[in-house]
Amino acid sequence: MNKNNTIAAMDAEAYLNEPVAVKLFRDNDRYKDDVYVAINGQNCVIKRGEWVKIKRKFAMVLDQSEIQDIKTAEMLEAEQNRFREAEAAHA
Repeated sequence: MNKNNTIAAMDAEAYLNEPVAVKLFRDNDRYKDDVYVAINGQNCVIKRGEWVKIKRKFAMVLDQSEIQDIKTAEMLEAEQNRFREAEAAHA
């Protein structure tokens, strides 16, 4: 690894470990428990309903999880619509 790659890796590591503020939604039903996040053996527990500072890499995992949930919901809705259309075509 050359010097520039080493510096870039150090910059990336510093960026990923930089503290960022997040606030996770809380209710008294499904979203009441704290959230556990783990990355390559490092972990943190994020309290719901209040602003907390966590490493950016953990916040990025939460963002990716939310994006995946949205995509899953969209896919399920599309499949339900496709099923309804196929069912109507056979009626």
